[in-house]
Order: sequence, then structure tokens, then C-alpha cells
Amino acid sequence: MRVKFVFKILLIFIAFTLFSFCLPVINVKGIDPLLTSATFLFSVLYGFEISIVINNFSQLKTQVATENAGLLSIFHLSQILGGDSAKEIEDKIESYLLKAIDYPLDQHLRTDKEFFQIFRPLIKLSNAGGDQKGQALQYMNEGLYYIPQARNQIAEVAPKFVDSSVWIMLLTLTFVLLGIMILGRDQEFFSKLTVAIFSTTVVGALFLLDEIDSNRVQEEHLEYGAFNQTLESMGKMPYYPDFAIQQGVVKLPKNSVYRIGHFPKYPAIEERKIEIMGK
Repeated sequence: MRVKFVFKILLIFIAFTLFSFCLPVINVKGIDPLLTSATFLFSVLYGFEISIVINNFSQLKTQVATENAGLLSIFHLSQILGGDSAKEIEDKIESYLLKAIDYPLDQHLRTDKEFFQIFRPLIKLSNAGGDQKGQALQYMNEGLYYIPQARNQIAEVAPKFVDSSVWIMLLTLTFVLLGIMILGRDQEFFSKLTVAIFSTTVVGALFLLDEIDSNRVQEEHLEYGAFNQTLESMGKMPYYPDFAIQQGVVKLPKNSVYRIGHFPKYPAIEERKIEIMGK
């Protein structure tokens, strides 16, 4: 079960409050230049990293929405064509969506096999008759042209951006900042409380950076909700991998029918057994 971000911040605040009120006050001379330098370096480094991470996260949301919208359009356009090919396209899209839910977004391209299976029925439809069917086929081909671009962009921005060397620098600067503030605080109650709040803010900022960089912000929607919305729009039951339920990432819908994927050889997820649950 993952600890929620707000609960983490609360625990950090309690810890720093205890430190601030219980640790001895040490009057260290000549630390102001060090504090100023550490604060400046931390703000510059953190500001750069958080701006890139937020931009990647924004791109991730956009591309996930683009991909799902394209898949849903292809599904509805295929219904205009009708026949066995429409049913085959529907099945291929569903199979792909299930596989996309199984894999995390930073491994999105591992679903290539299922995705490109959607193309196969279109070969049979190259000579679709009638203006309406011809236009539907044209729009479907356009959709399948843009969706791979969205998939590649997802694979590009989903992995973590902040590497270990940057984390070492950020943690070092954080340690310096917190050490100076806690040991050099005044005896007054307000000073101790201010130090506890500021220390919580600094550490909380690092946790926030990690949350966004790891795509844990809105993880339930991005990893599972968006693809399940597409499934439901197609008239299919939503689907959830059992490991996502066990980790507390997703909440199962109430008073509805849904599917759960079980993986006998987890963490390998190539082999899957689906169980229908709910009312």
C-alpha cells in the first residue's frame, strides 16, 4: 500500500517539529554566506529540474489523451464499415488496451505487437465501397498515422528525467540547508515553528519532484483510468491488473462488473488470466 503524499508531508512536519523543539540551539558564526549560497544553488537546480519534469508530465497527459481519442475514433469509424472487419478491429483495439493497461507508461512501446495488429484488418478494407465507407476508411488511416506518434512521445516523456547525480546534489544541498536552519535557530517559539515549516517545505518539494517525475501524480487515471474510459466507451468491461489493486493504486468500481487480470509469473506479465468480478 502506497503512502499518500499528504500523509508523507504530515509525517515530515511532525518529525521536523520534534527536531526543532528538542535539539539544542547552537550559535554558529559566519554561516549566513553559506546559507545564502546553498539556498541559491538549491533554488536554481530545483527550479530547472521541476520545470522539465512538469513539462514532461503535461506532455504525457496530452499524448495519453490523444492516443485514446484516436483509438476511440477508429472504433466508431469501423462501425460505419461494418462486417467481420469491424468486429476484428474492435477485438484488436480491446486486446491492445488490455496490454497497454498491463504495462507501465515508461514501457509503453512493449505493446507494439498488439498495437500493430490493429492495422491488419485495414488491409482487407482498402477497397471499401461507397462514399461514406471510403471516407471512414480514410479517417481511420489518418488516425493510425498520428497514434504511433503519440505512443512514441509517451515512451519519450514517461521515464524518469531526474537522474541519480542530480538527486545527490539536491540531497546534499538540502542537508546543508536543514542543518544550518535547525542548529542555528533562535530560542523563541515562533523561530522554532518557522524552521519546522520551512524544513518541511524543502523536503516536501523533493517528494513532489519525485512524485511528478515518477508519474505517481494522477497515476490511477494515466495508467489505468484513461484506457478504461476508452474500453467503457466501446461497451467493454473495465479491466484492472491484480498488482495495481494490491499496491493500492486503483480503487475498484462499486456496483458494476469489471475484469481483473491475474499474472501467475508476476513480475513477468506476458502470461495473464482474466477473471470477471462484480455484481
